Amino acid sequence: MTERIANLYRNVPGWFGRDVIIPFAATRLGLCLVAWLALHLFRLPITFPQAWQVEADGNHRFVTTISGDLHPFVNMWSRWDAGWYLDIAKSGYSYRPDYPSNAAFFPLYPFLIRVCHTIFLLPPTDYWSLVSGIFISNICLIAALIYFHQLLTFDFSKRVAARANLYLLVFPTSFFLSSVYAESLFLALALSSFFYARTNRWTAACILAALATLSRSQGILIALPLLLEYLQQRHFNIRQVKWNVLAFAFIPAALISFLFYLHAEFGSWRVILDVQQPWGRRLMWPWHTLSWVFGHAPPLDAGHHEWLDLSFLGLLLIAAVIVLPLLRPSYSLYSWLSVLFLSSWGMLGSVPRFDLVVFPLFIVMAILGTRSYAFHIAYLIMASMVAALFMILHSQWNWVA
Repeated sequence: MTERIANLYRNVPGWFGRDVIIPFAATRLGLCLVAWLALHLFRLPITFPQAWQVEADGNHRFVTTISGDLHPFVNMWSRWDAGWYLDIAKSGYSYRPDYPSNAAFFPLYPFLIRVCHTIFLLPPTDYWSLVSGIFISNICLIAALIYFHQLLTFDFSKRVAARANLYLLVFPTSFFLSSVYAESLFLALALSSFFYARTNRWTAACILAALATLSRSQGILIALPLLLEYLQQRHFNIRQVKWNVLAFAFIPAALISFLFYLHAEFGSWRVILDVQQPWGRRLMWPWHTLSWVFGHAPPLDAGHHEWLDLSFLGLLLIAAVIVLPLLRPSYSLYSWLSVLFLSSWGMLGSVPRFDLVVFPLFIVMAILGTRSYAFHIAYLIMASMVAALFMILHSQWNWVA
């Protein structure tokens, strides 16, 4: 047995430890330490009237002050949307018109929480459901880092691949990738989908893209970049299109299946859109959203983050322009579709978090970081400082994204 373990260890590629596990562990431990110290050294006023925490009995309750001693390493990763995912995992979907409802959230992530909780025969408390969510998020984050590294080695040096992983892990909102949120699941599915597309395994690529569609609303965006990649690999020659193009049907089928479920459960085809309205989200042209921000957004303060959201959208836009000559057309299309999608909801709330899954952003920064040591150092210092601040805010029920 010892010999088998030793052989297995020897077969692990060096980049896995150097470019995945070490930066993953260092950044996650750093975020934990920062949040834990903040919980014990200074408290921020809670800005959310329905803040909750997991209590000593393992179930969550609404609170007006948070404790640094009650399950701190679960509670710090279980804020805001974590409650909605917990509710779906435990009780299924509900919808109440004109009120915030958990039907706004896609099903794959809470389904995996329930599966994990069941497989490991965990006690039926909120604590263990949230532990399951944290476990899934971090496993998915490691998977995303592996696929990201391997995807980049098709076109770039291992140094660029390593920098891209590092820049993702220190991005100001990267704590969401380890929280009870669906971002790391979506990112892992999106990157693996592009990886298998690049290796001409289209059934796997489209199934993974379909699963991404069941984890976040922007999952459907992956279909067009994948189709562009498919055609580019065939030099846009219709005669080279094979039967495997039929696998693309999995992607819209996944979204349609969720729409059918919502219709069967709540009697309306518009639930997926109407449920967004209590949060102020309505589909509209991007320029209408931007004109409202420029014309009506209040100054940046604890309760208004519109200008911060706009700055993160601007970062995506700049990256989308830069990727045009640097990256494959499919990556560029994914960037532009993400910019359009995120700016088409009448508000820019959560854009700093949504940036995490637009992986071409980190490829662009990695290229810049390998060309300029000054950029590399400046990004690591500034991003790490903002990430620490955002982690403290988020862990103490102050809104970040």
